[in-house]
Amino acid sequence: MKFTATIFVCGLALASTASTHSTSFIPGETAEYKVSWMGIPLAWSTTSIDATNGLIRIRQVSQTYKAYTHIYQVDDATEVMVDPATSLPVSLDFKLNEGSIRKSHFTRFDHANKQAVFIDRISNTTNTVAIHENTRDILTFLYSVRNQPLQSLANEIHELYVEGKIYELGLELHRTKGLHLPEYGKVECTEIEPLAEFDGLFLRQGKIFFWVSKQNRRMVTCIEAKVPVGKINVKLQSVSGPGDDFWVRSE
Repeated sequence: MKFTATIFVCGLALASTASTHSTSFIPGETAEYKVSWMGIPLAWSTTSIDATNGLIRIRQVSQTYKAYTHIYQVDDATEVMVDPATSLPVSLDFKLNEGSIRKSHFTRFDHANKQAVFIDRISNTTNTVAIHENTRDILTFLYSVRNQPLQSLANEIHELYVEGKIYELGLELHRTKGLHLPEYGKVECTEIEPLAEFDGLFLRQGKIFFWVSKQNRRMVTCIEAKVPVGKINVKLQSVSGPGDDFWVRSE
């Protein structure tokens, strides 16, 4: 079983351009998810946003529930610092511990010179990666396109930085239906299939679909992944933080 960044997607929302970053990266916002495998609630995942030293910090943590650590151990943490003026990542700190898999690396982005410095803490190696002016990592991309129309996103090919390499991402829109969420009842959502070549967020050895709400503050409400060892389901449990929109009023 490999959860990897599939779990990480959970706390995310699809959406905004740099001109609308203030409604995409909301300091104080926290989204909590439950991760189940074959119907067993194995892990939780939380994504939070805050502001520090003039930057936006997105932090995502995923851990196995104590009762199920004997089945599969998950202890992951990702932290990305974002420039609120450009909605571009400044640095990315990534640590993954899942079963026997261990990853730990740090990236510093230099958009002016179109390069990123990738430091692998485990292999003790450093590489310089060529990037484009608007290259983003997964977390920054998902938040930075939060308010952009889904059809516009589906009509484009997006460039993502993943673990020291550059990949292309496409999105395919499917059906729309109401999904039941524990704290919010039935929420109208659109099903999206990500198309990419890299492992982790979008599995190469299986199928993954995620459901995105239609509210102005768009949230990923559910993720369904079919992998060789069964099915993984990730469902939004609660959203907290500032504001008076649908998510906060429903707390």
